Amino acid sequence: MMDDETLNTGEPKSAAKTAGPQGSCGLLRREMIWSGVCAAGLSGFGASSAFAQSRGTPQNIERGFNPMTWLNRGRDSFEIVYEASTGVVAARTRDFSIRAPDGNMCQARIAYPVTVFDRMPLIIFCPDAGCKGAMYDPFIGALAASGYFVIALDDPRAVRLKAGEGATLVANAPEMRRPNPAEARFLIDMASEAAQVLGPRANRMDASRVGVAGHGEGAWMALSLAGWGSSNSDSSAARDGRVMAAFALSPSPLEENARIVNGVPDGGALALLAGQRGSLPRALPGSGLIALNLPTRSSNFGGLIGNSSANRKGGQRPVLEPRPLAAAVAAASIFFDWGLKRQSDRKRTLLGLDGRVVEGLNQPLFIHRI
Repeated sequence: MMDDETLNTGEPKSAAKTAGPQGSCGLLRREMIWSGVCAAGLSGFGASSAFAQSRGTPQNIERGFNPMTWLNRGRDSFEIVYEASTGVVAARTRDFSIRAPDGNMCQARIAYPVTVFDRMPLIIFCPDAGCKGAMYDPFIGALAASGYFVIALDDPRAVRLKAGEGATLVANAPEMRRPNPAEARFLIDMASEAAQVLGPRANRMDASRVGVAGHGEGAWMALSLAGWGSSNSDSSAARDGRVMAAFALSPSPLEENARIVNGVPDGGALALLAGQRGSLPRALPGSGLIALNLPTRSSNFGGLIGNSSANRKGGQRPVLEPRPLAAAVAAASIFFDWGLKRQSDRKRTLLGLDGRVVEGLNQPLFIHRI
């Protein structure tokens, strides 16, 4: 889709155009815009003392004039993002690849706001098994439109297949290599290279404020980068000290006797889990994790994100769930505003979601410690 086109159908679409010559460090660019009526219908309770002491207010923050700040004065931040995510999502995306030192090619997708006003914290997104970053455009596009520079990994097990009539399918190839937290850390290292898509505003991507997010199997990779993991594994092995906050969307189930634990002495990063009520994994007492129960019927929100084919039965079309996904985006946005942008009022907004009735949802939201 060219930059001046707007989508007006029920499914998010984009069309690529091949960029110029290969960029530095093997960066291959293909620009798209994801700006349209989104099919998704989008967009502890306190940090540990060690976390609070180690993270100061970012210095030299470059700011521009954002007219939306004035227009939204007095409005609740959750409501702002929720409504914006159900309408036109103003974000651009680019696919790119960059070769890692081990020789493997890291395939990823960048999402960033159409108009960049302030400096944008960096968010690394980890997909579910066998999924590509492009499958999460409704999520990463809406999150980017909230003021974040998002890099979504491709799972190496996601293999493109040719189908009839020129269509392209994505299949899960278990024999391929699994994604590795080292790839996410490498992309954090190379974030300034990815930010060159912003042109003269490349310096507005702020790699000193890093968050991670993930879905399904990728939710555990995101949590491990933040210092969290299963009680049956070494949860501190993959920790990246640059990560300040982690958002886990519908994490895949743990084995029956396992619990989520914090494996680092300093308490790790802030972490928020979101998904179906009763499906979120349990944590050891006193973990400080926050859980948000969403009134969703499926872990991939009715096929709006991730690989929906695995959840289809009898060839029936899955039930679309745009509003719960919009609520997930809004919760993630205010969570990262709190954890990365250091906006303390967002913590109050997040905790205020407990029991909140949201227009378009058939059940109130429920937030609690797990």
